[in-house]
This record gives sequence, C-alpha cells and structure tokens, in this order.
Amino acid sequence: MKYALHLKQSGPFAGNVPIVELEDDCIALNNIVFAWETNPHGVRLWVIGNEYGALGAVWADCEQDALDELVDQNLGAGLAIEEKDADDETALLGNAGEPHDLTYAWIAEVDLTDTQKCFGLYMKLAEARGAGYDFLSKL
Repeated sequence: MKYALHLKQSGPFAGNVPIVELEDDCIALNNIVFAWETNPHGVRLWVIGNEYGALGAVWADCEQDALDELVDQNLGAGLAIEEKDADDETALLGNAGEPHDLTYAWIAEVDLTDTQKCFGLYMKLAEARGAGYDFLSKL
C-alpha cells in the first residue's frame, strides 16, 4: 500500500514537490514519536531520496542520523557505492560505515502537524507501533 507523505517546504527547496508517495515497506518504524508526545531529542520523520525519487522514510533527530538509519534499515541501496570507488570525500553511513554517494541525495522532513491530512497515516503508525513492527508493510 502506498502512503502520501507531505513534506515541509522551506529554504531554497521550497518549490519542490510537497508530496511523496512511498510503499509501506519503505517506511521504517524505528523510533516513532507523535506530535503530541514528549520529544526532548526532536525525533521526526525524514524522507530521503536521490535523482530517481524517494528511497525511504525513517525516524531520526537530525539529517545525519536519518541517513545512517536509512542505511541500517536496508533502504539506502540507491546511494551505495563500491568500496573501490570510495575516496576521502565519500560519506560513510550506517553502523558499518559503508560508502555512499550523496551527490544527488536529498532529504526532507515530513510535515505531521496537520492531523487532517495525516489521520490515516497516524492510525497506521499507532497500530504498527503498538504491535512492535519494524515497517508499515507488516500490518
């Protein structure tokens, strides 16, 4: 099942497409924090993609942690490169520090503040978190 994720629009990328559709097996449930819950670390949902589109969505407190989490959740294959192609400028992501090319990568925060737009997604996220699932596709 596909889910429409509304992206926050600001800065130089404010003209980009404000909605991304992702399959349920590309939305990780690694650290769900709802808008009304206490969130001292600022964890939020991020969508990461490349020139071909969105790769996945993960929960993290910043862009770097989101990139690491994307790789750890096995959603970052579209950014991965061979070890032999890596140089000093190559990003090493995930717990294993695997080389990835971020030349065409993009990242955007998902806007979950409008509960009217996100109600169906909120319900699925709550159900999946309650069941202890890793991805929405497990529902």
